[in-house]
Amino acid sequence: MHVDLDAFFVEVCRKHQPELRDVELLIVGGRRESRGVVQSASYGARKFGVRSGMPIGQAARLCPDATFVKGEFAHYKTASRAVAAVIKRHAPVAVMTGLDEGYLDFSGTDLLYPASLLEVAEQIRTDIHAASGLSCSIGIGPNRMIAKIASDYAKPRAICEVRPGWERGFVAGLTLAALPGIGPKTARRLTERGLTDVAQVQEMPLADLVRLVGPDEAAWLTRRAEGRGGSVIRGHDLPKSVSRETTFNRDVTSAGELDRVLLMLTARVAGQLRDEGLVAGAIVLKLRHGDFLTVTRRRSLKVPTAMDAELMQPARDLLAPAFAAARARRQGVRLLGISAVRLAASDAPDLFESAERTRQRELTTAVDRVRARFGFDAVHSGGVRPRK
Repeated sequence: MHVDLDAFFVEVCRKHQPELRDVELLIVGGRRESRGVVQSASYGARKFGVRSGMPIGQAARLCPDATFVKGEFAHYKTASRAVAAVIKRHAPVAVMTGLDEGYLDFSGTDLLYPASLLEVAEQIRTDIHAASGLSCSIGIGPNRMIAKIASDYAKPRAICEVRPGWERGFVAGLTLAALPGIGPKTARRLTERGLTDVAQVQEMPLADLVRLVGPDEAAWLTRRAEGRGGSVIRGHDLPKSVSRETTFNRDVTSAGELDRVLLMLTARVAGQLRDEGLVAGAIVLKLRHGDFLTVTRRRSLKVPTAMDAELMQPARDLLAPAFAAARARRQGVRLLGISAVRLAASDAPDLFESAERTRQRELTTAVDRVRARFGFDAVHSGGVRPRK
């Protein structure tokens, strides 16, 4: 089963800002004049062609009457956790694969649900709304791919079940671009070779498909076109990274301003790591020049950590040469981001750690408690002063 929350970021913003509840054209991601990207758009705005990942400037041109807002990550996280708690009550294995979606594995429950999972899907949908105030769409299928496609088909606020034996017919009417794992670049490449629809792959002799795309991709496409996909859900996988980034309204040429933003982004990454009981073994800096050249720099950490100061210093060490390279090209900085990678579960504090590190840990714990009660902006490092 695949559970997908409908217009998640939009609906969470509506929940916390009552004045937005009746706004039909709503776009979440940043202010109208910002240079970020769309996180989510209401179904009304989507009719104008607005999509997630689209530059906000383009969204404003497509839907000029829309209201633009920037949501709060803390609100998204709270809502996502409420949903995760619901789905974990209903299946032997259930895992959120993003803030707004998750998979449930009902293998071995045939005696409980001998005919269909529709009834339990209805209960899950009701429980999610009661716990979070959010609506969802649910897809049911014999594997993850079919369940995912079924939930897309069910949107918004519906349930679609594809039973074993129906897979091939269910995907036959789809375009190849609708299959999970086929992104825009792959879809364009397949289109250049004359392949646009699943039915074409189903009807094409394997030898002909191999000549078009090669043996490995031909085997993969054939498997997808037959409706076959993976069925294993691992409930204890750690996330691959925790990251934050921001796109500036104007290209930044001040090292001090970049340092201030880096400090804020690193603090948010560190806070999420601690909140989820994780530590990072390396960090990655992302910097985009004004002409859209994007560079990344990575550094391993001597000791895995989730403390602000221990992440910030290596981040600064990466930023300095990256910014110097941008200035050497006479470019300002359009985007800055920081990611924590090589994640692992945090261990108990080292009994033999230094007094200074113990003091930092205690201070960090106190800051986390204040932020948990009053919000992230309640406490800032001395290097970060929130703009009025």
